[in-house]
Amino acid sequence: MTLLIRNATALYPCRTRGEAPLVNAWLRIDGGAIAGLGAEPCPEGIADGARVIDGTGRLVIPGLINLHHHFFQSLTRAVPAGLSAYSVDWLRTMYPLWQELDCEAVDAAARIAAAELMLTGATTSIDFAYLYPGGRREIFDTEIAAVRAIGLRLHAVRGCVPRLEGSIERDLGSVPGADAIRLVEDDETIIAACEDAIARHHDPTPLSMCRIGVGPTSVPYHSPALLERLSRIAVEAGCDRHLHLQPNPLEVEECERLHGCRPTEFLQRVGWLGERSCIAHATKHTGEDIRRLADTGTGVAHCPSQNMRLGYPAGPVPEMRAAGVRVGVGVDGASSNDGGGFLGELRLAHMIHRIDGLHPGYGPDQWMRAADVLWMATRDSAAILGRDDIGRLEPGCAADVVLVDLRRIGYAGGLHDPLASLVFAGDSAIVDMTIINGEIVVENGKLCRASEASLVDDANRIAAQMVHRAETRTGRGFGSRAQEMLRACRCS
Repeated sequence: MTLLIRNATALYPCRTRGEAPLVNAWLRIDGGAIAGLGAEPCPEGIADGARVIDGTGRLVIPGLINLHHHFFQSLTRAVPAGLSAYSVDWLRTMYPLWQELDCEAVDAAARIAAAELMLTGATTSIDFAYLYPGGRREIFDTEIAAVRAIGLRLHAVRGCVPRLEGSIERDLGSVPGADAIRLVEDDETIIAACEDAIARHHDPTPLSMCRIGVGPTSVPYHSPALLERLSRIAVEAGCDRHLHLQPNPLEVEECERLHGCRPTEFLQRVGWLGERSCIAHATKHTGEDIRRLADTGTGVAHCPSQNMRLGYPAGPVPEMRAAGVRVGVGVDGASSNDGGGFLGELRLAHMIHRIDGLHPGYGPDQWMRAADVLWMATRDSAAILGRDDIGRLEPGCAADVVLVDLRRIGYAGGLHDPLASLVFAGDSAIVDMTIINGEIVVENGKLCRASEASLVDDANRIAAQMVHRAETRTGRGFGSRAQEMLRACRCS
């Protein structure tokens, strides 16, 4: 398909830092790539054979890149039993529920997660898929197929659980039925599964729609050999490396006891840090940790909603950026965020660090501007993923484009700075149009490839079944009213 956006009110290419927007602009897409852009009037012949999209009143930006997610969690939003707990206690509550994940559940969850991201301006996303209850390795294939059907550009991390966090494994041993479906994988299973995922799904070609990464959900301090092997696999295949690290006090203590250093130094020793490596969260990193990230070119995924939801600090994001660390934005899972919208996460990342007292000496002169946050969600995130074909509007780059209608009530009075209006203002995170790989996948704020009602109905039905199975298996209550609400929906 050939598309031509005409008369866009403001178009932000993100080609260079500080670049002014193109006003009253055009942009042409041929197939999956951008063919040209500029200020109106567009040259003669540019419109030939193209579907013309009226950009009047619309802001145009590159497709946004979500740097951290767990798609499977989209079926376990707002579960009452896990709403008020720090991270480890929350995980202890959720694992008995997540052990009910199967292909049907992952298919529904992945479609919901991808749809929500596209509706809110994200065109590329990492998904850190680390749970395979009962050894169900086919879950990974199911997710990739589901996301492909929806149309999102995917970086799927074939994650793993070499060991459950803290004392969770011991604590779950007393839960009836918890040993019936194992969540932990041994090292050889992990290596084989990662190699298989790369061989079958990793597409390193320009403009590719699916690339693969590897990484454990938490740092396996007890098994440095596993990290070394995973890192070698990733480097040889040109893949991403991804893991969680806050680090919490128990991690710091364990790493010091086993290796005589802090977690970030341990990761550097085993060769995990470097280009194409991303640390999710990094909320408790010291100045020395930040220096190691900067020196090695390691990226960070900043997930502000998750930080607040699970009681973490906001993280030293201004300090990391000042030191030269690339930082992107992630929504995280819809159970540790309870939302999955990207534009709203961008707004929060923009403003949370202005709270008085979070960053000593960090005042209005240093505050991130709207252009900085857009750069984080486009160019910095693309660089962390090792891609130069996404994150900017330039001929030859992927045709991933987002349009937002500035004529909505929530943006009224905000034309002084259209980009700042997008990041600060608005009464909805739903965008007007999302184009991925040259295809319109969201138009007039609605999905083009799927019925939203069907996606929601499937997700709600399967989520209620998961809770019922988990309660039957374990004898635990999760406080869910899902089945009752489904019956009420059918009666209304």
